[in-house]
Amino acid sequence: MTAPPSIAIIGAGAIGGSVAGALGDAGNQVTLCVRTRFKQLRVDVESSSARYGHPVVSDASIVDPVDWLLLCTKAHQVEGAADWFAHLLSESTRVAVLQNGVEHGQRVAPYLSGDNRVLPCVVRLPATVVEPGHIVQNRRGRLQVPAGETGSEFAGLFAGQDNIVVELVDDLTSAAWDKLVRNAISGICAVTRQTMGVLRRETTRDLVLGLIAEIKAVGEAEGAIFSENLIDEFFASYEGLTGSLWTSIAQDAVAGRPMEWDARNAVVGRIGRKHNIPTPLNDALTTMLQLADEANRNSTK
Repeated sequence: MTAPPSIAIIGAGAIGGSVAGALGDAGNQVTLCVRTRFKQLRVDVESSSARYGHPVVSDASIVDPVDWLLLCTKAHQVEGAADWFAHLLSESTRVAVLQNGVEHGQRVAPYLSGDNRVLPCVVRLPATVVEPGHIVQNRRGRLQVPAGETGSEFAGLFAGQDNIVVELVDDLTSAAWDKLVRNAISGICAVTRQTMGVLRRETTRDLVLGLIAEIKAVGEAEGAIFSENLIDEFFASYEGLTGSLWTSIAQDAVAGRPMEWDARNAVVGRIGRKHNIPTPLNDALTTMLQLADEANRNSTK
């Protein structure tokens, strides 16, 4: 009988905690690698609540290499996970990067060997942290990964549960840039410290449309294909209850935590300059987010 794969998750916040819950429901045991220890993981999904016996560790020196390493920190926290990489990776470890942005592989490359297989994941999973170890997942989540052997093996880890669906896609570039449209524009929520509903206001519409046009131009230069109904789909996604929710970057802004503006916003201008595509609106939003981030950091010193 084949032993089940060993799995570790770095970061047990909203995404990592939700994913750990789904993996537990699928019959897997997961080692949760965290900065702040908690006794037990609890994940609430709609009207259900479950607790999991996954080991929770905060000392990288006591863990061993695993078959699967799922990186669920925010993009700007990768460097802080270096000790975990050093202890959890073997030459055969597969690394799934469940983060925002379009630079999944580049972000982790300095910490991996040439034999590690990296699986970029586009995460569409609305969840929030109530307190360390207690996650509320607002609805069924979706992870998009490249079709192929590694993607299929990853999807197999989630078999037997239905709180998170793993979708195998032939064009992850387009999926990642489609998600980046929403991530980048939600920087408006962080700067204004408002819920997603601010993106549907008439006062922000021209700004939103201008930002989308810039992101779309850069994404297309990278090979992304966008929906013909991108604009309508974008505004429709913030109707109803969704408009009252907070984006993660806005929550970080309000709480005074470091914000993920580089992977979500600065990346547009960075890649745009590579293609000689001007992105003045995205550059301005990036500057405002960077300044707000610096103000938050200075206020906590």
